[in-house]
Amino acid sequence: MIVSEMNTQECRMHLATSRVGHLACVTNGMPYVVPISFVYENSHIYSFSLIGRKVWAMRGHPQVCLEVDEIHSPRSWWSVIAFGRYEELSETGPRQNERDHAWSLLQQARPDWWEPGSETPYSEDKVAIPPHLFFRINIEKITGRRAFA
Repeated sequence: MIVSEMNTQECRMHLATSRVGHLACVTNGMPYVVPISFVYENSHIYSFSLIGRKVWAMRGHPQVCLEVDEIHSPRSWWSVIAFGRYEELSETGPRQNERDHAWSLLQQARPDWWEPGSETPYSEDKVAIPPHLFFRINIEKITGRRAFA
């Protein structure tokens, strides 16, 4: 098996074709990793979420990372990690155009783009719809590796 580093262009290509990744952030001094649906464009990762632990963690510590991978076998795989800064895209004000752009990108990428971000363990109750938001991660560094036999 040969393991090699991927260049930035290869890492970006994998981000551009991936739709689900693992977002890592810090909450109460502990790592917290969750799957998210996302779209990558121009050094930004765009996503959507209900407000909860993940959003509170990113608000408190905006440095995050997103991992995407594809494993064909133990000897054939690739993995990319994008490190960056969390930024909320509000419905009004100076970020509204960016929020609308995020919505458009996510809508084009897949028809059920709001899943899993719109579901919680309590979604069946439907008593009150929790607030949601769009966000992006401004990528500051990207790394990747791949293996093949």
